[in-house]
Amino acid sequence: MVRGYLYSLLAVVLWSVNFVIADIVSSKITPIELSFYRWLIAFVVLFPFMRSALNSVRSIVKDRAMLWSFITASLLGISTFNTLIYIAGRYTSSINMSLIAVTSPVFITVINRIFCGRPVRVITWFGVLLATVGCVVLITKGNLAILTRLKISFGDILMLLAAISFSVYAVVQRIPKGMTHVEYLFLMIFVGLVALLPFYLTDMFLGNSLPVNLTTLSYILYLGIFSSLVAFYLWNRSIGIIGSMQAVVAYYLLPVFVFLIDYIAFRTKLNNLIVSSFLLIFGGVMIIHFTRHEKRTN
Repeated sequence: MVRGYLYSLLAVVLWSVNFVIADIVSSKITPIELSFYRWLIAFVVLFPFMRSALNSVRSIVKDRAMLWSFITASLLGISTFNTLIYIAGRYTSSINMSLIAVTSPVFITVINRIFCGRPVRVITWFGVLLATVGCVVLITKGNLAILTRLKISFGDILMLLAAISFSVYAVVQRIPKGMTHVEYLFLMIFVGLVALLPFYLTDMFLGNSLPVNLTTLSYILYLGIFSSLVAFYLWNRSIGIIGSMQAVVAYYLLPVFVFLIDYIAFRTKLNNLIVSSFLLIFGGVMIIHFTRHEKRTN
């Protein structure tokens, strides 16, 4: 049991660095380049699994609903989610991004209720409201009058869209029976890279090129290997040991790890706004986490 919680915590630590890197390299590497090369490295590492993945692809293609689910999950989880994070990193801080990222359970709850018709308890809706208020406080810097002037951080809005895209990805993702997580991830990365390729080529046509130096290469290698593959492996190992409901609790600590990394690097300082937003968002998602079991219907 302890090992399962340790795996989930390590996975979240590895993912938290992703937000810090997005903030650091925002002016050096274009978001499209960062996203494309990250998944290209992950694709190359998983290439030995290509044959078994292609043998299992029939189970996706023969089921139209499964196929659309797979395509949607690939486009949102691989192509869109992290690209939006890297774009947001140009306009907002890593702390803001991580706080908004953990609102995903809010959107998952809403999507399940509206589109899947799953009943939701009143107390769960209170958690949704609490986390939403925390998100609004963070985005508006505590000044709600900003909403009337529409002077909201572009990066925070992009991160909100990223959280929504991740939530839809989490809802629609369905791994076919008989297919391993690694095989499914390999196929998702392939589709995601194909979708990113036109944007990458456009980026190159406009004159953008990756600055080849030890620093940028180390960032991309980290994202491709540790943030993508190692974290994915640890997360799934954790789910296998303690279950998804227990493992996801560690994800709510994402802003804490991001802040600690930033604080150790002397890049940020704690303030009342961050603390207030964290308490509201963390309180809300914890309520959602422990009460989102469907209410009984007569």
